Amino acid sequence: MKLRLSFVFLLAAMLQLQAQDINQQKRIANVESFAKLYGYVRYFHPSDEAADLNWEKFLYYGVKEVENAPNSKALSKKLNELFNPIAPSVYIVQDNLAGKFDINTITPANKSEMKEITWQHYGLGNQDGLYSSIRTNRTIKVKDPKRAGFGLASTYIDAIPYRGKKFRFKGAMKAEVSTGQGQLWMRIDRDNDEVGFFDNMGDRPIKSKEWKEYEIDGKVDQDAKAFAFGGFLVGEGKIWMDKFTLEVEDDGKWTPIPFENESFEMENTKGWYTTSEGYTYTLVKNDAVDGKQSLMINDNFTTKLVSTIFDTKNAFGTYFTKKLGNGLSCIVPLVLMGTETATYPTADALKLQELQKKIDVSVPEQMTAEDQYVRLSGICLAWNVFEHFFPYREEAKLEWTKELPVALKAAYEAKTPKDFGRVLRVLTEKLKDGHVSVSFGEQNYYSMQADAALVEGQIVITKVDTTAIIADQLPLKAGDIILAVDGKPALEYFAKLKEEISGSEQWKNACALGQLFAGSKNSEMILKVKSDGNDKEVHITRKNYRSSNDDARIRKLNNGIYYINIGNTEMKDITAILPELSTAKGIVCDLRGYPKGNHQLISYLLNTEDNDKWMFVPRIIYPDYEKVTYQDLGWNMKPAAPHINAKVVFLTGGGAISYAESYMGFIKHYKLATIVGQPTAGANGNVNSFALPGNYTIRFTGMKVKLHNGEQLHSLGIQPDVLVEQSISGVSKGKDEYLEKALELLK
Repeated sequence: MKLRLSFVFLLAAMLQLQAQDINQQKRIANVESFAKLYGYVRYFHPSDEAADLNWEKFLYYGVKEVENAPNSKALSKKLNELFNPIAPSVYIVQDNLAGKFDINTITPANKSEMKEITWQHYGLGNQDGLYSSIRTNRTIKVKDPKRAGFGLASTYIDAIPYRGKKFRFKGAMKAEVSTGQGQLWMRIDRDNDEVGFFDNMGDRPIKSKEWKEYEIDGKVDQDAKAFAFGGFLVGEGKIWMDKFTLEVEDDGKWTPIPFENESFEMENTKGWYTTSEGYTYTLVKNDAVDGKQSLMINDNFTTKLVSTIFDTKNAFGTYFTKKLGNGLSCIVPLVLMGTETATYPTADALKLQELQKKIDVSVPEQMTAEDQYVRLSGICLAWNVFEHFFPYREEAKLEWTKELPVALKAAYEAKTPKDFGRVLRVLTEKLKDGHVSVSFGEQNYYSMQADAALVEGQIVITKVDTTAIIADQLPLKAGDIILAVDGKPALEYFAKLKEEISGSEQWKNACALGQLFAGSKNSEMILKVKSDGNDKEVHITRKNYRSSNDDARIRKLNNGIYYINIGNTEMKDITAILPELSTAKGIVCDLRGYPKGNHQLISYLLNTEDNDKWMFVPRIIYPDYEKVTYQDLGWNMKPAAPHINAKVVFLTGGGAISYAESYMGFIKHYKLATIVGQPTAGANGNVNSFALPGNYTIRFTGMKVKLHNGEQLHSLGIQPDVLVEQSISGVSKGKDEYLEKALELLK
């Protein structure tokens, strides 16, 4: 009898678990459908209502609304409630009813007096740089070209009397922003001109339209020299600030530290630095928390009407039909007619107002990744950016549709911002894009002043910096093999790091080697090392970021051979010795890192004028990266005198990325030198970036770059003419085996 009851309970438990799994699968499927529709409408449907929407808040609210829809009919109702107020001409129908779009539903009676409104994307438009997204025949904001990255209000006071004490800095702020944000900040400067305590609220941006008090707490460094603090606006929008206070704790009591013009009651912002270019500072009367006025900071901009940004555009009547999942499809017109003030058909104003009120009530002021809807929103946004704008879908062999439910499931299961950062990195690893990075909050990049490489299948120390202070000298030497890091087997830890790094294998290796020893400031790292055949344990404090002390720029070696470190030599220094280089027997150019703006050296190696087109900016007017055309670009370099007739060798490897590969592309295609080393990283093209809810930022390659002959560069890199593999024996003896091979070729 007991066995029968146990079986019944076990069966019931299994059925309950199965039901939970089905429920989670249904929630994920619902969010998938919403995510796809969100991307289609946000980036390709040109209604004014959609363009004016706060999409970050809409995402959060929308995910919450749709996730628990019990069936396709209920989901369709939810989607219509969400999207009809911003896109009244978009239809959500059952798959079997997805027929031809009726153009009459978007044709106004006075069409001849209107203009066609449609999206054009030159890459994914952002606030700065090369890429741009516009709606045709619509006004856009043009930022002040001299605008700084942020509009800062700051002051500076003595901190010496308060060394070692706890402090708290408070300030009132409100914001009127869409893409921008407000932040308070506090920095403590130390005697040795190093930065001590620092917090700029980067992980808790201020976006509330209501006055609220914000606080930064900390401890004054023992060698503190000064407090530097205030508030600032990042990007576009307006912020107001008032009633700043700074206090220290004395015997359990908080004592104010007075400073000038704490509440901006004096004229001309006396006592404050308020001169960031591209921003306006205004003392606003009768809008204050303390006293009679507050300080407002806003970005400077102008507006202009843009008809098009490239020739290709959709014609009125063009639409697309796409499946959303759950048996639903969407029908989306790509072109609407519009007056100067409205697109046709206009949305129901009351429905739009009601939607906005619901969004404002539902969405928290501070979005953090502890909130699952922030995480789900982030996945919806990130997936769509790469679905519609990533230029290397074919090269990366992406099956991107399959990645969305996997990432959503992982977002449900994540708990902390760090967990969610890993979810985003695992998702973007599939892109095989070495430019990809996911940043958020504090980044722990403190390390030791030494380098390592993957040599003969082992993690091997290749260089240890020499220090002026004997006590600071690392107990390591070139040739030491790292067996474990903080108790984790080194090779296993190395492989684990690579799971979250996007790019080619050679780039993953280069990045993972840099991350292997990284951690928080002043944390201890315990290495298990094999040195001279013996195992030992080494304790190292991570004090600083890894810095290079390689001062070698240009050296004259034996037998008329010159060495140029392309990574730290400015063009003016190369220009100064061109007469010598033009008659040299041989030249070694070391491009194992990132060039220092010196690619004009190529002109002195070229024999013919270059007109190659090898960079391609996508021009996107359809979803899902369909029917993409490209703007082709090149450097158009010309030969320059004096021509360098010497035999030249370029050293390169997996850490050479982006600009370095533009450089090496010329060397390879025009056979300007013998290339020695390892394949380059295989990631080139101007970087683009976008922000996610929860204060995450993702970078990626926004254009397609090929080799000069049209072949693939992405994830493959530029191949060397002479491959070099380092050896543990060579590293132990302090040999640069890349350089030795170059010199051998120049004999």
